[in-house]
Amino acid sequence: MKKGPYRFVIICTLLSSIWGQAQVETDSLGLVSNDSTHVKFQTHFYEAIKQKTLENHSKAIEELLSCKALRPLEAVVFHELGINYFNLKQYESAEYNFQKAISLDEANFWYKESLYHLYVDQDRYEDAILAVKPLLSRHPDYKQDLVNLNLNAGRYDAALTVLDDLDATFGHNALRDSIRNEVYDRSGNEGQRITHLTKRLRDAPEAPANFLNLIYAHSQLNQKKEAFETAQVFLKQHPKSHLVHVALYKFYLDQKAYDKAIESMKIVTTSSVVSPDIKVKVVNDFMSFVAQFPEYKPALLEVTNTATQTTPNRSDIEWADYYYNQKAFSKALSYYAKALRFDPDNFTIIKNIALLYLETNQYEKAAEFTHNQLELYPSQPLLYLVNGTANKQLNKLDVAIEFLTMGLDYVIDNKPLQIDFYKQLSSAYMLQGNIQESEAFTKKATAY
Repeated sequence: MKKGPYRFVIICTLLSSIWGQAQVETDSLGLVSNDSTHVKFQTHFYEAIKQKTLENHSKAIEELLSCKALRPLEAVVFHELGINYFNLKQYESAEYNFQKAISLDEANFWYKESLYHLYVDQDRYEDAILAVKPLLSRHPDYKQDLVNLNLNAGRYDAALTVLDDLDATFGHNALRDSIRNEVYDRSGNEGQRITHLTKRLRDAPEAPANFLNLIYAHSQLNQKKEAFETAQVFLKQHPKSHLVHVALYKFYLDQKAYDKAIESMKIVTTSSVVSPDIKVKVVNDFMSFVAQFPEYKPALLEVTNTATQTTPNRSDIEWADYYYNQKAFSKALSYYAKALRFDPDNFTIIKNIALLYLETNQYEKAAEFTHNQLELYPSQPLLYLVNGTANKQLNKLDVAIEFLTMGLDYVIDNKPLQIDFYKQLSSAYMLQGNIQESEAFTKKATAY
């Protein structure tokens, strides 16, 4: 069975539940009798339970076989044997004993559940599907298990049938929607996906998500006409919704209706109801659009402040990258600084800030910033390089040479970075008047 986001909901706590179950069953068997056979049986059985609890499963099996010799038709003995063989991963023996226990006590839920989990553990989906069916009436979570079993067995229509039943009984939820999408992805039956989403929209047109899901599904199939028509219906039924513009701006861009696209993007990026992750995507598309059509740059700048106020951290990084590419280094630096407050351990941001301090000739800040960061990252050579370069520009040549020399020791298999160190050391020694050391590092730099 696929382990991960679709793991089975019910995990059988065999050791704890069977302990209680075994106690009930052995008492009901009259094992409190003074008959010598019963006493021997009881002694071996409880020793088996004890050894199982101690995870000495081989010893538990020995005790249970003694029980079996004394009373060969006790279902609980076969069930306990199955559990211990299961724990030893002796699956064939475990299966035999579970099945034997069930045949002796067909009404026992726990015996059937144990067999079911044995099949799940071995990814025997078809057998698990048969084994879980007698459990379905016990709890609806077993139906969720059945969905996953059918999915992993490639029985996609069966999985969808069970999903439909669960949705009809309990309503839709995000987990089942995610599984349903995986069923459609694996089966490749996009027609079923469209039919389902269309029905969802028809049943609940008041939910904006139903419009968006259908629009997205049409768009993925390159059904632009159907997607745009759905978006227009969305706008007509929800004229004040900001979410409709998440879909519309893309269509307007494709139709080269740029003014309408810009208006929709403004609505999304300044909205108080659109989630931050959607805003980030729209802002990125906005930036890409402006890169192709610079005349719309004022429109982008108009929404910058509002968008970043409601889309922290990741949006700050995106804006910083945007301004860096535009060579607006001071603005890029301010956004990287904001992002660092949300994510102080992000070394990529730290590196960019350090380099931008150099790029903007803020040498005092570059030296101070990298000195502080070296307390946290003492083996990062770039910080030494920036610090040494900044101190060289501040004419603190001894400090510059000290940091450059220390940083050089941390450069491993990075020739371009090593050359940068050599060049800065050569320059620092030259400014210091040490021609011999300067030329030595110049030769090292040119040797590559």
